[in-house]
Amino acid sequence: MTTVIKPPRLRPGDRVGVLAPASPCPVDELESGCLILEKMGLEVVVDVGSESLQADYLAGSDEYRASRFNQFVQDPEIRGLFCARGGYGSLRILSELSYDRLRSTPKPLVGFSDITALLLACYRQTGLVCFHGPTVSTLATADQNTVDSLWKALSITEPMQVHFPEALCLKPGSCVGPVLGGNFTTLSHLLGTDFFPSFAGAILLLEDRGEPTYRIDRMLTQLLHTGFFGDVAGLIMGDFSESGPRDELNELVQERLASTSFPILSGVPIGHEQQNLTLPLGLPATLDAGAGTLTYHQAATTP
Repeated sequence: MTTVIKPPRLRPGDRVGVLAPASPCPVDELESGCLILEKMGLEVVVDVGSESLQADYLAGSDEYRASRFNQFVQDPEIRGLFCARGGYGSLRILSELSYDRLRSTPKPLVGFSDITALLLACYRQTGLVCFHGPTVSTLATADQNTVDSLWKALSITEPMQVHFPEALCLKPGSCVGPVLGGNFTTLSHLLGTDFFPSFAGAILLLEDRGEPTYRIDRMLTQLLHTGFFGDVAGLIMGDFSESGPRDELNELVQERLASTSFPILSGVPIGHEQQNLTLPLGLPATLDAGAGTLTYHQAATTP
């Protein structure tokens, strides 16, 4: 069983680091997103890469991006880690990260999409509660609910309860387990590696972007063949942006997972849309699919 480590909560005046472990971030999005963090009262230190790129989809070489992550982890004045953008590249640096140092000096790590690789790897290697939430680039256009949810998750010392009034219950029921998951494609690519945590008894969170229905079918079927869904306690389906119609996706999930008995909630505002609520990963919670609620049993941070 993973021993859970909680990071200290963030307070106004704390210094946080913004890094780019995956793809480069447009300057205008970076500046606008950092301004949102500053309005929260945080002091922002940006180090998103400036060396010549080996590939235009990477914010620097693997060594460069890993070293920037490790330097922020080791800097005692940096209290939190925010990722500038997803894209692709986090998978490439997982074996080079300072997990021992992160375990001994835990800090909240925030991101989504490709950053799922970092969130799940850090949880698997250290037990650190990480935060599936907006990247700095998406904060630039996020709605106020997204901003409020991010600050709440990182700063309060009480357990969170999140209500999803617009979500659709595909299979009723309630379950208890740690919330784990993120981007479906990235999660699938971690399968079989040393960075893939156990999902036994977990409430699985999935979101994605630009994946047509047949590719989602392929990923669901892959996990079915591995026996993965036999251990899952519940499923939360977030946004699947620029994919097929939502009704088509819901029908696919019901058809592919017809043999399972766990509750399923679909259409939760988590992912690549304007509203992207922050959820702590690795903490136990109760999912009530019929009521559309996710209730954590403890705070995600320490006082």
